[in-house]
Amino acid sequence: MKRSSIVEYDDAPPRIKAIYDEIMETMGAPSVLNFLMALGNNEHVLRAVWTMLKEVVLEGDIPALLKQLILFKISITVGNKYCTALHGHAALNLDPTLTYDDLMSLSEGHCGSNLPPSYPIAIDTVFRASLDSKSCEGSDYDFEERLRDEGFSESEIDELLAVGFFSIIMNMMTDTYDVPWESPFPPD
Repeated sequence: MKRSSIVEYDDAPPRIKAIYDEIMETMGAPSVLNFLMALGNNEHVLRAVWTMLKEVVLEGDIPALLKQLILFKISITVGNKYCTALHGHAALNLDPTLTYDDLMSLSEGHCGSNLPPSYPIAIDTVFRASLDSKSCEGSDYDFEERLRDEGFSESEIDELLAVGFFSIIMNMMTDTYDVPWESPFPPD
């Protein structure tokens, strides 16, 4: 059985409300995403996940769109509907020229849109490192060199890998908590 527990803002104790307020202010949103409210029973876990989300996904040197495309590919591959919807929606909002078909094409390793050529390589490399790290160990596949060749610095490589690792954690958590999506996706 899956855990299903959403702590709404009005039902949250003051310390959780303070974190919710910080989330809404930082994200410029009128409400808190369901996956964060699913952690509203434990201040320490909520704070840890929020800090990781803020530091790894919302901040840093890697473009937000590239991060969302990585998160989308990992999420759709592992079959997590909530994370697929969340990151697909975010990517489409960040680049209105993208379509859902573009997202699907990118998740299959194709770059048919106006994205930089480094994007599909970064997406595939982080995907492999996150879901099958053993595939990155052989001398025939140097993922660091592959990313360096695309112009990513050492710091950016760490950031890219952190996005992938964060995705694995969040996909597992939102699936275990059976978090409901806030609105319909993919688009009709």
